[in-house]
Amino acid sequence: MCHIGKGFTLIELLVAVAIIALLVGILYPALHQANEAAQRTQCAANLHGVGVAFRMYLNRSYDIMPVAAQMPSLGLNADPRIADVLADYLSAAEVLKCPADTRKDYYASEGSSYEYHSSLGGQKVADSFLTKRWGEARTPVMNDYEPFHGKPGTHGAMNYLFADSHVGDLE
Repeated sequence: MCHIGKGFTLIELLVAVAIIALLVGILYPALHQANEAAQRTQCAANLHGVGVAFRMYLNRSYDIMPVAAQMPSLGLNADPRIADVLADYLSAAEVLKCPADTRKDYYASEGSSYEYHSSLGGQKVADSFLTKRWGEARTPVMNDYEPFHGKPGTHGAMNYLFADSHVGDLE
């Protein structure tokens, strides 16, 4: 008498593996999008923390924006890095790092993942050309060095810190 086992056949095993692979293929894009959204949110929260540091700096400097290099690694002038200027006002240096800054790692080379608009340095925000033209709510102070969060030119691809301390996207 032939005894038949109760195990899986090779066909059943291959079908199960194919179903699992199909499910992973379907879920991966959704998980990837969720991860990108989490990084964008963390990046915006970090930039908000930088905005708080700016406000503390401005309270001590009579509302005069700091003089700092826009891209310190280029060595175009002797201006300090914005990371060094705001160091006493930041809860941690990592606030200046966007989690999506992985390709060129601006944080390592510039001390910040966020580009400072050095044209504002040495003057009151209210006196700048940008603020006179667009107002503080539309005057960017810092933004991601590059579009970390999407294709260039698309909504949400970059985070901006505006002179009124809110974080958002260009309109």
